[in-house]
Amino acid sequence: MNLLEVAWIPVRAKGGTGDFRLLTYRQLLCEPGDDWQISLPRDDLELACLQLLICMTQVMFLPDDIRALRARLRAPLTEGEFAAGVSPCQQWFDLDHPTQPFMQSRGVRAADATPIQKLLIGLPEGNNHAFFNEAGEVRHLGGALTAISLFNQASNCPSFGGGFKGSLRGGAPITTLVFANDLRKIIWCNVLTREHLAKREIPMPGPKVDVPTWVQPIKEKSTIQWNDISLARGLFWQPARVELVKSKTDATCDVLGGAPVSGYSSFRKEKFNYTVEGVWPHPHGVMSISEKKGQREQKFVSFTTSAPAWTQLAEMTVPIDDAKEGSVPAEAITQASELGIDRLSLVIGGYRTNQAAVLERRHELISLAQGWRDDNWRLKKLVSIGREAKTALRGKLFFASQGNKDKGLKGIGVKIHEVAEKLYYARTEGLIHQTFSNELTWKEWTSARSGFAAAIARHCEAIFEELTKPYAAKPELVPVIAWSRRRLNSDLGKLLEDAR
Repeated sequence: MNLLEVAWIPVRAKGGTGDFRLLTYRQLLCEPGDDWQISLPRDDLELACLQLLICMTQVMFLPDDIRALRARLRAPLTEGEFAAGVSPCQQWFDLDHPTQPFMQSRGVRAADATPIQKLLIGLPEGNNHAFFNEAGEVRHLGGALTAISLFNQASNCPSFGGGFKGSLRGGAPITTLVFANDLRKIIWCNVLTREHLAKREIPMPGPKVDVPTWVQPIKEKSTIQWNDISLARGLFWQPARVELVKSKTDATCDVLGGAPVSGYSSFRKEKFNYTVEGVWPHPHGVMSISEKKGQREQKFVSFTTSAPAWTQLAEMTVPIDDAKEGSVPAEAITQASELGIDRLSLVIGGYRTNQAAVLERRHELISLAQGWRDDNWRLKKLVSIGREAKTALRGKLFFASQGNKDKGLKGIGVKIHEVAEKLYYARTEGLIHQTFSNELTWKEWTSARSGFAAAIARHCEAIFEELTKPYAAKPELVPVIAWSRRRLNSDLGKLLEDAR
């Protein structure tokens, strides 16, 4: 199956509400759209499919400047433009190519084949039982889902385990992309011009020289400098040696359903070692920069706690360049203002993991109303208010839970602070998204900021009362509850004062 020829892109028309169908890559880029949106049963696979399409388009149709990119947004490619773009890469995207199959290596040696379900990150195979699925639930994947899953495993997921290399961005990086109301527009909104790729110091020698790792394999035990990794090679980096095993007969894809199709039942994987010196500046993620022991350290941001994505929104959208730490947003976010995107919608996704085990999938859509860029420190301020309020609430309830012997305060002895954090994020989510997406937030900044802080404070007070009320009937716990309430009121008072 060649991704440049067959229909494999799973979409629905009318913004995702219409009939399901599979599009070819040519149809997507060359024909007038019907407000297509990717449609798959899992949000992480939808994001991986989108990212795969962006990478393909970035490599084959690299725009010289912002003027050329705006032209791509206005009108579909002509048949001639499409043919010229895909021609040098025609053999790169064939899952069954005899010598250089898409994101695979021929001749992989493995004692046993791994069930194909292992490609679907988080589904159980062996002792991993995340998401309440069963081992062996997926036995046959059609070509479309296999290609998407191969790309996702290589680009966004933890490695296969000990001895296997992970992606160029680390074990489970957050991906941030610009969102729009039509799939073709989403793709072009996230394709970068030469100028923006040059800002990331990514080499762009062109497809005759710049070929992916399955066309020119990584040499075992080699040491590779980050700035020797060029555009196509980096976007399609395959860190593992993998080879698909075809199913013996056609069958219904266990994820997409539908009519029986040829597909894959398992794959072989093999360990091999190499070293990448430095961090390749992948354009689809947020890079954090810090200084430790006099050394500058760079890494891609990931989900390390259960906190929602908005808590990291400042880093995702605003470049931060402090003396000892900073962050660089995904390059499409930086480029968006040049495209005239005033009302910015971000699709944010990733996994929270514990080493190779997936704890949860995280995929969110956040919108920022027109005006947020005018003084982008304002967004940082709103995020700071939300984070500081949570810290105050959790901290004072932690004190109430633990008590303090020196002050003669008996603790409640129940971890109500952990419950409080979950309640806080759940109850403030609507308020926070509404505030970010409301144009009045930026037009009437002073009053909006004060109102936001006051609403956040009310949520904190209500959660505190709700969680401590059952224990207030015990006389020995009244002092610690009263002390914690006073300290919380003090912290929230300071927050309100700073927000005026």
